[in-house]
Amino acid sequence: MGLNHTQVKAVTIAIIQEHPTIYFAIQELTNYLLRMSPEHHIDFRKEAIYSESEAPYLWVGSFGEFGISMTELEDPELDDAIYINVMGGKGHIAGSNPRSVLLGVYRFLEEAGCRFLRPGADGDYVPKKALESISAKVNEKAAYRHRGLCIEGAVSIENMLDNIHWAPKAGFNSYFLEFKTPYTFFDRWYGHRHNKYKQPETITVEQVDAFTVEMEKEIKKRGLIYHAVGHGWTGEPLGLPCLGWDSVDYAVDEEKSRYFALVDGKRELWHGVPLNTNLCFSNPEARKLVVQYAADHAQKNPHIDMLHFWLADAFNNHCECEDCVKALPSDFYMMMLNELDEELTSRNLSTKVVFLLYLDLLWVPETETLKNPGRFMLLFAPISRTYSSSYDSDTTGIEIQPFVRNRLKFPTNIRENVAFLKAWQELFDGDGFTYEYHHMWDHYLDPGYFQMADMISQDVKNLKILRLNGIVSDQTQRSFFPTGLGMYVLGKTLWNDEAEFTQLAKEYFMASFGDEGEACLTYLKTISDLFDPPYMRGEKPRVSIEAAEKLRSVQEVVNEFRPVMDRNLAAGLHPTLTKSWEYLQFHADIVSLLASALAARAEGRAEDARQLWSQTSDYVERNEDLYQPVFDVFLYIQTLHKMFDDHTKTHFGGEVT
Repeated sequence: MGLNHTQVKAVTIAIIQEHPTIYFAIQELTNYLLRMSPEHHIDFRKEAIYSESEAPYLWVGSFGEFGISMTELEDPELDDAIYINVMGGKGHIAGSNPRSVLLGVYRFLEEAGCRFLRPGADGDYVPKKALESISAKVNEKAAYRHRGLCIEGAVSIENMLDNIHWAPKAGFNSYFLEFKTPYTFFDRWYGHRHNKYKQPETITVEQVDAFTVEMEKEIKKRGLIYHAVGHGWTGEPLGLPCLGWDSVDYAVDEEKSRYFALVDGKRELWHGVPLNTNLCFSNPEARKLVVQYAADHAQKNPHIDMLHFWLADAFNNHCECEDCVKALPSDFYMMMLNELDEELTSRNLSTKVVFLLYLDLLWVPETETLKNPGRFMLLFAPISRTYSSSYDSDTTGIEIQPFVRNRLKFPTNIRENVAFLKAWQELFDGDGFTYEYHHMWDHYLDPGYFQMADMISQDVKNLKILRLNGIVSDQTQRSFFPTGLGMYVLGKTLWNDEAEFTQLAKEYFMASFGDEGEACLTYLKTISDLFDPPYMRGEKPRVSIEAAEKLRSVQEVVNEFRPVMDRNLAAGLHPTLTKSWEYLQFHADIVSLLASALAARAEGRAEDARQLWSQTSDYVERNEDLYQPVFDVFLYIQTLHKMFDDHTKTHFGGEVT
């Protein structure tokens, strides 16, 4: 960009459409421009119509207002596209819908040199720059329609509001608040689970309901597509709160239990968890209870754009009564979806309904189909997959195992998972996307976050060959430790699936760490390689001389890099960059401790490994406040402590040898 040294004292931003999201976009644009150039003045004008003959303004609005067309948009309300043509602080920032206008504002700011590295105030890098020097031309459509995040892990309300604020800056267009009341995620944080050094705080359902209202307000302010609920429909209609996965000693009378699935001769809550309990879906009364409750919820909450209608969050626990065994769970699922569609239609509700391919529902129905497919969207959730290989559409030779009620084994091989998806796509050719878990558990098995970020890039690029139109990422909201590379890659590649991983990684590290960003990239790539994520996933023998040697060398790599960290921490860098180096220094301490514990495990010294893991988790807990916004200590400990049990399990329950 060339500098025009003619000083401009004021920039005038003009809009036509009075829309809350566009007004918010103007507020954001004004805020960042003044941070870049505090000596300038920003004026605001509301015009009745657009005229090119008007004074030279910076126009902000939707395509239609400026006569901009993009014919390849299938649905302008769901599909995001942006048009930016600004020279000398004047021109146009436009989008295909109000949300896209906001996305366009953030993209313009990136073109001007801003970077949004992680949620929170310390995640923004805003350069000083004269407004008249800013020029940008962009004309793009997002590669994928669905680019979303879903609440998981342990969160404070501040974490959630920061993440919702950050999401469109990174190119995401959707947010999913899971469950009717997302209680468990807040309870984990405020109850300080997995941290003996913090005093637990009590949080009520009413408080979390109030949090939900606040989060919904912020989601809608940004025009984000709002996804809601998911699991819980099998308990809430019976008056059994589905707040999380904790076992609760509910007093359940026969009036309620008669609707439960009959498993091993009993109709009872599945391990005391309503959320995990399936119902007797051959019973029309049970189906009607669920359908009416879901329709009521949609009617009471018209701001929900996509209502996720899922069954229980457990497997091998479907009803074994004489009527239920006559059909697959997916057949009864299709019945309920059709019944829900009929009920929503009778109420004149246009709410989109998302159905889930997950666990026992991976097996396609034998007789039932959707009567009104335009109501629905498909969600593919390959929770049992490995992250050692990316999506592969070649299912040659793959045979789907027969459905055996409550005796199912789930595929880890990605081609097997894709075979299930293809079978469903033969029945449903509508809009679909995937529900992924890159940043739920598996990123903790890659402490450098580098191989996982590369896998995210590959997965996103392969979505189109699977006929899937994006990702909603089910994940911890604090996945930025040591860096947010994976999140950056996810957002950027969902927008542009031709973006090269190596270039994105270089961009991110230079923006996050400054002149020695590439050295930092090499360091964390080395950390990832030494921990060897396939080994961490249990795909290689636990006791391994090769693994032990790699893990023993982690300390040496960390020690060699410490002078670089010290030098940059003392260099007086931009506060955002300094914070990146601070996080990296804490991370160095943690990976050193973790590597020692894992090396002992790889050498077969189980008791030593447990003691060293105890030291690791103790450090992580004691220092949690220093990295709370970026690092989910709850999920980290919940995931990794299993590796040091005598009978170690993966997150999905499979044996790790």
